[in-house]
Amino acid sequence: MRASNASALTLALALGFLTPAEAEEWTGAHATLGLSAASTNLGEREVTDSLFLAYEETQDRTFAPYVAAGYDWGFQGFTLGIVGDLDFGSIDNGDAVSGGKGFYGESDWFATLRGRVGMQVADEAQVYASGGMAWMRVGATGVPFVGDPLQGDSQTLTGPAFGLGSEFILSPGRHLTIEVLHADFGTSDVFLPDTGSEGTLDPDVTAFRVGYTLRF
Repeated sequence: MRASNASALTLALALGFLTPAEAEEWTGAHATLGLSAASTNLGEREVTDSLFLAYEETQDRTFAPYVAAGYDWGFQGFTLGIVGDLDFGSIDNGDAVSGGKGFYGESDWFATLRGRVGMQVADEAQVYASGGMAWMRVGATGVPFVGDPLQGDSQTLTGPAFGLGSEFILSPGRHLTIEVLHADFGTSDVFLPDTGSEGTLDPDVTAFRVGYTLRF
């Protein structure tokens, strides 16, 4: 057993009510590789001369891999931890067009960093809740009256993220993780000089994830 995992196990036994077998399974470092089914809304709105012109609130659903890693400590019968993840879902949806010009929104990835609280509910299962910060890379590409798309604008947005999940022991050190995650990134202004378009993106994402987790 590695020293880092041994320290987490010792703390779990000293402060909580986890048995040695339970603490071994639910504490220490972990890494997950899985599949994410995400429903993303970019909420494109075009505004020119302060007038509302067009709004699209389309849902784009993607299936993409995700990776996650974190660390859990045992305390008073619970696990307390931190987890970070990266979702590779890429979307390109919902034109916001008026008068033959405007923009369309796109996103390449989103990531989160969250605190996590877990509780064992059966011999081989625990449930957990998580909350923290999320980041999403978004862009907007100009749509002229005629011709190909022109110069775009891109930025990385931040917002809160919350999740609920469960983890099941398949065999010692190998778990199945199921999670629902929601993140909201607020409103961001975009400006596309080639078309003179101004607008906003108002993205949020809800993802259902299934992953294979290794605990070390």
